[in-house]
Amino acid sequence: MISNPNSTSQTNALFRQIVPCLQAVEGLHLKVKFTHYSGHAEEMVKGMTRDDYDVIIAVGGDGTVNEVVNGLLGPADEQRPDPQSIPALAVIPTGSANVFVRALGFPNTPMEATHVLARMLDRDLRRTIYLGTWNERWFAVNAGFGLDADVLARVDRAREQGFSATPLRYLNVAIRAWSRARKNPPHIAVTAESSSGDQLHKDDVPLLFTSNTNPWTFLGPLPVVTNPRNSFDEGLALFGLEEFSGLGGVVGLLHLFGADKRGWLNKLTKEKTVAFDDAMRVELVCREPQRFQADGESEGRFDAVTLASVKDAIEVFAPQDRREAHQRTMKEVLRDFIRLR
Repeated sequence: MISNPNSTSQTNALFRQIVPCLQAVEGLHLKVKFTHYSGHAEEMVKGMTRDDYDVIIAVGGDGTVNEVVNGLLGPADEQRPDPQSIPALAVIPTGSANVFVRALGFPNTPMEATHVLARMLDRDLRRTIYLGTWNERWFAVNAGFGLDADVLARVDRAREQGFSATPLRYLNVAIRAWSRARKNPPHIAVTAESSSGDQLHKDDVPLLFTSNTNPWTFLGPLPVVTNPRNSFDEGLALFGLEEFSGLGGVVGLLHLFGADKRGWLNKLTKEKTVAFDDAMRVELVCREPQRFQADGESEGRFDAVTLASVKDAIEVFAPQDRREAHQRTMKEVLRDFIRLR
């Protein structure tokens, strides 16, 4: 078990509950290590094989998962290990969004997720999933230029000043970033090809998200669904807006929060948005360097990035059935906005 003690909801009291629950699994011998700095989890698991450990349990958020994945798999531009030759991955969520583990079908609360994981470990319920790559690095959840990277950079600065990364803080920062982006939008050219040979080419979009999970992210209890058919069993999903301003921007926001995709908004969203599923390779080029993020971590500024999808990249402990995305009604969207806190 590799635990990030600085993750949002991790406490000593919580850890004293998690460990006995896992130790109750018959035949499980648990070794616990704590991270002390950014990148430490990646260093700890680098080069590990299944002869060393059967499972790595990451206790943290999506950033901790990202580090463990990159440490186990090594550089994405080199020969990839057989997923059965390296430790399988398990996750207990103690981050802010916990998109990866929730998209796998686990509860968002750490103890509930631990009880579910204990049953999975006891029954050896594991599956292989697709992962994404950007240049020579891996990502498990999402990656993108522009707006989402700007939001994460500003939230990181707020956390450095002692503020917690609450859903309302993300929402507040996102609204302000959206307003700034409308005045000076980024210019992103995208070229993509799916597993079936379908192609996408856009010369200039102001907003583009790339996701390996469904939903793309969570805002508290509210799932932000960009591509309803996306899953861990397909390639990457792309979602973008043709414009920020006017009706296009409003409709794009409604689409992001899952509003009425089967109803009267459907025609409008198709006209104002870019959606492409099961992409195996994606080229992103910006007119000038933009912030880039992967799995909720700021990675710096780039003017071009190559993304790819890798089938059956890693084994994870998770429910084995493929879960269909829930089609949300406007009533459900409004309900979950009210529940944000």
